[in-house]
Amino acid sequence: MASYNGARTLPKVLQAYCRLIAPAGGWSLLVVDNGSDDATATVLGEYGARLPLRYLYEGRRGKNAALNAGVAVALADTVASLFVFTDDDAAPEPDWLLRLSECAAARPDYAVFGGAIVADWAAAPPDWLLRLAPLGLTFGITDPGLADGPVFPGLVWGANMALRRAIFDAGYRFDESLGPNGARAAYAMGSETQLTRRLFGDGYLSWFCPSARVAHHIRARQIEAGYVLRRAYLFGRGKYRQDCGAAGAAAGVPRWMLRRLAQELWGALRARLAGDAEQLFLRRWECAQLRGYLHEAVLYRRRGPPRVLVTSYSGELGGMELRMGQEARLLAGAGYASTLAVRRFPGFDAWADALRAQGVGVAVFDPPPVFEQWRWRRLNKWRARLGAARQLRRHRPDLVHVAFCWHTYGASALWLAHDCGLPCVLSVHNAFPPAEMSAWHRPLLAAAFTSVRGIYAVSDSAMQHFLALYADYIGPATRLAVIPNSVDTQRFVPSAAARAAARTALQLPQQALVLGSVARLAPQKRPEALLRLFCALCGQFPGLRLVLAGAGPLETALRAQAEAAGVAAHVSFTGYCGAVESLMPAFDLHLLLSRNEGFGIATIEAMACGVPVVGTDVPGTADILRGSGAGMLVPLDDEDAAAAAVAALLADPARRADMARLGRSEALATYSDARLRRQVLDFYRGLV
Repeated sequence: MASYNGARTLPKVLQAYCRLIAPAGGWSLLVVDNGSDDATATVLGEYGARLPLRYLYEGRRGKNAALNAGVAVALADTVASLFVFTDDDAAPEPDWLLRLSECAAARPDYAVFGGAIVADWAAAPPDWLLRLAPLGLTFGITDPGLADGPVFPGLVWGANMALRRAIFDAGYRFDESLGPNGARAAYAMGSETQLTRRLFGDGYLSWFCPSARVAHHIRARQIEAGYVLRRAYLFGRGKYRQDCGAAGAAAGVPRWMLRRLAQELWGALRARLAGDAEQLFLRRWECAQLRGYLHEAVLYRRRGPPRVLVTSYSGELGGMELRMGQEARLLAGAGYASTLAVRRFPGFDAWADALRAQGVGVAVFDPPPVFEQWRWRRLNKWRARLGAARQLRRHRPDLVHVAFCWHTYGASALWLAHDCGLPCVLSVHNAFPPAEMSAWHRPLLAAAFTSVRGIYAVSDSAMQHFLALYADYIGPATRLAVIPNSVDTQRFVPSAAARAAARTALQLPQQALVLGSVARLAPQKRPEALLRLFCALCGQFPGLRLVLAGAGPLETALRAQAEAAGVAAHVSFTGYCGAVESLMPAFDLHLLLSRNEGFGIATIEAMACGVPVVGTDVPGTADILRGSGAGMLVPLDDEDAAAAAVAALLADPARRADMARLGRSEALATYSDARLRRQVLDFYRGLV
């Protein structure tokens, strides 16, 4: 429950909660105080000993911002499988939660449940209101004629709505640009129905449970004609947003709607001249909702699509850069004007051309390294202000996305965006160890982080490491999220034919045991440790082969290491491989023995191909494999133990087959592109 200045209605509502019958497994109440300046906190404190109540304060104004904050806490602190949403002016019947719980348990194929909402009138409603006003749209009350059964999700209202936890585990959130927003009178309605309709579009089914009932308090001022017409206007604004999406991809004023508005205005004039009060109200209601729709359409057309600039301190084409390109492409497909702007690096031109062909703007942007380079920091600061700032402003971004790959690698772009007055979001792509910021940089960081609206990390470990370094700079209203990398599960698939073809292309025997690793040949990935592990296994597994897919500064040294160990004939160096999906099926095991990872995209790519995975027990890789049946973790600092664990796995084909099957299932459920898209777009909603 979100509450903004709910002190007047909460006592009656909470008193009703004291009479609730507990469903099996019990229940708890989380109330999110959305920046109230009345006695809301005091009222809630009075019921703290009588109810299983938890109080949470969320200073960011907006009902959906408060609900999302509550969802984040519930996901972290409870194991509940059903999340029930209601309002601070909706008093439940004693069996309310019991009925919702029974309904959800009886219908496992349904994910969204709506209950009955009846009116609790503060004053007797006039007859014209009951006959003419759309009571659902105006007051959020449900039609008493709705039967127990499947229901259109747009009829599931926020004062009595239950969603399965799995929805939020899948990354769905409320759109924070919709719904009540504190003291702001004008807003786009549809704060909860936008989510339920989106869920319906993605295949989630809705059920109506009339026996689960709450009474929604309707204040005396809300039964006046002016209030009803105002709600029609807000409904129109929300309807445009739901029709066209968060980014306003279909922005524009439809001609048919202009004609309809003209017809309604003419009808209102005729009704006024005829003295027909009822017809006049109906015409005014239609005009109000059309004005709201047109207002939102004009607003979006004037603004144009939101512009997002994605940038970083990038030095090579790696996992972070691939994720940045993927996100820019995803945003472009959702109606944003996205531009990827990074430094040049080897392979940049071919990568940029491919992205441009997919509708993504790509530019070279290399601001002076105010943070990344110590010696010339003062000179770089002025160079950034005098030159790079103009280059940044030329893109006219509404939001700057800065990707961090290491402690301060990205901080210069963040500081520059703040200096240009541009809001930012950050993404964290590595789990980097603690570091001390200099006295010169700390005030610059403190200023820059005031422009940060949201931060996401590709793993829990990456987020925790980032917070350990930057927590003192992050404001309480900053949105935090974990959005793992994804894998295209239609490209990366298990295939016996692909396995045979890949082995033929690599000149590997079809029946050989093959270890593979897709990773840069760089110190972080520790390919020399993998080569030592391979040598340790060769005596136990004659004919064992190793494939190192990747390029990097260690390649020459690795070739020399293989020659010196006498295994060069059994080690294949492929160089950089763009079509990794055609290579991975050749492997019996995929190994990633990194000293640290932000996430480890190659690991989930192998899982999607049905290849068992092995990785060092370090942040990033451990986020994927701890508790997973897709593979196993091995110690970072004990090569003998790692070799023994891999040997046992190579000797157990049945265990590898189970890992292959579970890995594919986990990739589909947890790391699909569709899930990433939902999570990223939900992250951006309300921030631009």
